[in-house]
Amino acid sequence: MALMLPYSVFAHDFIVDGICYNVISKADLTCEVTFNSDEQPGNVYRKFYKDVVFVPEKVSFDGNEYSVIAVGEKAFAFNDELLSVVLPKTIISIGHDAFSCCPEFKSLTIPENVQDFNNFSFHNMPSLEYLAVDENNEFFDSREGCNAIIKTESNTLYVACKNTVIPDGVKVIADGAFMTFFSSPMQNESFELVIPKSVETIERQAFAGCGPLKKIVLSEGLKRIGHWAFNGTSIESIVIPASVLDIDNAAFYGCDSLKVIKVNKGNRVYDSRKGCNAIIETESDKLVQGCASSAIPEGVKVIGRDAFWRVGIKKIDFPSSVELIEDGAFRHCSELKDVVIPGNVKEIKYGAFELSGMEELIVEEGVEFIAPSAFRLCKNLKLVSLPESLKKAESSDRYNMFEGCRKLERVKLPDGNSVYYCNGDVLLERETRKVIAGWGIDRCSMANGLRSMQAKKIGFQAFAGHELLAHVVLPETLEEIGSEAFRDCKALRAIVCRSTVPPVLGEDVFEIHSANGYDLPLQERAVVVVPKGSLGAYRNAPGWKDFKHIIELK
Repeated sequence: MALMLPYSVFAHDFIVDGICYNVISKADLTCEVTFNSDEQPGNVYRKFYKDVVFVPEKVSFDGNEYSVIAVGEKAFAFNDELLSVVLPKTIISIGHDAFSCCPEFKSLTIPENVQDFNNFSFHNMPSLEYLAVDENNEFFDSREGCNAIIKTESNTLYVACKNTVIPDGVKVIADGAFMTFFSSPMQNESFELVIPKSVETIERQAFAGCGPLKKIVLSEGLKRIGHWAFNGTSIESIVIPASVLDIDNAAFYGCDSLKVIKVNKGNRVYDSRKGCNAIIETESDKLVQGCASSAIPEGVKVIGRDAFWRVGIKKIDFPSSVELIEDGAFRHCSELKDVVIPGNVKEIKYGAFELSGMEELIVEEGVEFIAPSAFRLCKNLKLVSLPESLKKAESSDRYNMFEGCRKLERVKLPDGNSVYYCNGDVLLERETRKVIAGWGIDRCSMANGLRSMQAKKIGFQAFAGHELLAHVVLPETLEEIGSEAFRDCKALRAIVCRSTVPPVLGEDVFEIHSANGYDLPLQERAVVVVPKGSLGAYRNAPGWKDFKHIIELK
């Protein structure tokens, strides 16, 4: 039963004995504990509540006596000198973030009449060592002195602390149950956990941000592991029980210390064949989870979505069986340097190597499809070789294949490719003569190469995020520049336009997103050089007329 209690974000109604309150109902004479709204708002540590706070059952205000029935949203949050709060039995509800971000908070007992609260009421409380529920509470319990809050009816472990022992009988570890440790600086105080045989489900984010968690034992009986379940933990090895039927593709995202992965024999869904240190979906031959020491074994056909997301893998050897690299498979793999994708891989999906540390990329003959954003934001990428077999490598209405690859110097593509043409500085679609990607650490010319292959259009975000590009030459054939084509090209200082007719500009073509507010708009600092006799046309053309410095070629 969820209790919908009003909450005043902007002010407390009154203060009694150092505790702030908001009136919930004047008719019922009920109120809730809240934060001191006179203090600085936002996620800043406060000093209003300190040491141990005793909340009374009733308080007097304006001639009336009010029952204290709730702890409001963020009531005690961000008080860095608060050690404990003693709540009265009149409390029936605890609001979101009520105790969150109290780094020294040590103990709490949930009163007997509490019916409802969000377990995210207790995130980022790394010193919490004692959790209990009044034995008369019908909805929650802390059976066997487990130092946790359990939903009695569903046997769901709802909130844990650093001294929690998961009791037998618990069936579910709830979403965010161990987020009391979220962003915990206590990395030296590592601990271990044993998940009992009764647990069937570890929900999404159950251990997310639990940095001190170094070892966890999963017991037979476990069936499901949710999204980001172990994100940000320090676990070094994991053994998947034979009973597990479903593992989310990002269950171990952010487990930077993970080096050993094993699936127990007898599992009907997954395996870790040939000691590969990875989880493979047996029926589909899809590698769904890897780690820094994984080796992709022969027989694997698909590298699954997010399989190596933010994993410290340094080298990839693709076996001849791999046909597909799915979305985000190697996203954020910052240790990768040189990558060779063999021709047996037919398709590379969205964001497959996004934000990786690649410096050189070779895509071998046989690869046919590369999705938008496949290599987006690879800020160290310098050299790329694409195959003659490439059939599709277009940008989308959201992303460009090489967006933000600011150090990209050269892309090679054989002249025999029937779909695309590359002059070294831009990748152009032959049929439409649209530039789908461009690059350059200083200068880029679209006027080089075959005249019959000079651009008519620059596509969406074609040069976006190329922060070192300083000088660009646009061909006389150019008719249109797509939206955000040169977005965040912060070093751009010269734009040479060879067309006598100003190309039509899309939205935010030269937009600069300034993090500090000090970047002048390109229109105020870049020089646009135009053909002799066309100065007036550019000074009156939409978008171009915003440039302060337009000069004619002499």
